[in-house]
Amino acid sequence: MISEQQLIARMKCLEASVLRRWIELGLVTPHREADAFVFDDVDEARIALVCDLHYRMGLEHDSLPVILSLVDQLHRTRHSLRAISSAVAEQPDEVRVAIATRTRIVLGRDPSDDH
Repeated sequence: MISEQQLIARMKCLEASVLRRWIELGLVTPHREADAFVFDDVDEARIALVCDLHYRMGLEHDSLPVILSLVDQLHRTRHSLRAISSAVAEQPDEVRVAIATRTRIVLGRDPSDDH
């Protein structure tokens, strides 16, 4: 965990007032210790992303919640897909082959193209 001052020192383009606004908007949800915010590695990575979106890509504050919501959805989807992939990998060969065949058809790929 790092303090707000340490975080701002690491993120050279970040201003304290902007960080506070992002916290108020719920874009970042740091932990509280006494009367101060503290940030973990996940918070720091998210703030780095928001800095890139805002400062480097020029996105306005109003569009950031939409973009971050989409990023969060992608992360949840990737996590779900990893869990499904692990579950499929544990199945007998015939089940895995059936799943692979079915997903190729659903995705619009012809299984005969693999031959």
